[in-house]
Amino acid sequence: MTDRQRNRHEMHVTVLGVLDAHADAWAAVPAAQKHRDTLEALIADTREAIRDQARSPQGATDAKGAVRDAVARDAWRLGQAIAAWAAEHDRPDVAGAVVLSRTDFDKLPDASLAEYSEIVVAEAREHLPAEGEDRTSTLSEQGVTVAFVDALDALDDQFARDLAKPREAIVDRSRATRALAVAVRAAQRLLKKKLDPTVAFLAPDVPAFADAYRAARVIVDRGTGRGSDPAPDDGAM
Repeated sequence: MTDRQRNRHEMHVTVLGVLDAHADAWAAVPAAQKHRDTLEALIADTREAIRDQARSPQGATDAKGAVRDAVARDAWRLGQAIAAWAAEHDRPDVAGAVVLSRTDFDKLPDASLAEYSEIVVAEAREHLPAEGEDRTSTLSEQGVTVAFVDALDALDDQFARDLAKPREAIVDRSRATRALAVAVRAAQRLLKKKLDPTVAFLAPDVPAFADAYRAARVIVDRGTGRGSDPAPDDGAM
């Protein structure tokens, strides 16, 4: 939210408060009620956009990072166990699928890490004993268990889902930024084109309300603490 938007939003809230405090001054004017309700709805839209905009994508990034660390830890461990088993049983085909240097492994981008984890899980499942099968000459001799493989499988599934979340959070924040601008501009147009003329018509009969409305329409720059007349495009009465 920019300072300009914040200042205008605060002015909109102040104007709504004046309208409600002086409802008796315009109660007999249906258009005034309509404009008041529209302003309230636009303020609500602005507040919702402010909340959505404030949601940082960092939370999604942190969540993905924690799962990535767990996948990397366990995929590396499982890959090493499979490589040791392949060397023991002269299975270069298996070793070729899983062997990476630690340096190359640490450089894997997220998508490649997810793929590597799926590969070692698939290799492990192929070389673990079936229920009731002799554990000899299977991956179990390396201490690998079905439970360990299942846990890694679940982790890399979660990791694959999490890969998209930071991008989604950024898109959501951009959408909120656009919605915020739309709501603030709409409220400005409502004041300039509809409420200001309506109050101008009523002013001679309800001067106290008109004075309070004019005062509320002054935009206060919170950065400097100075009040200023509405910007040229505001068209305050």
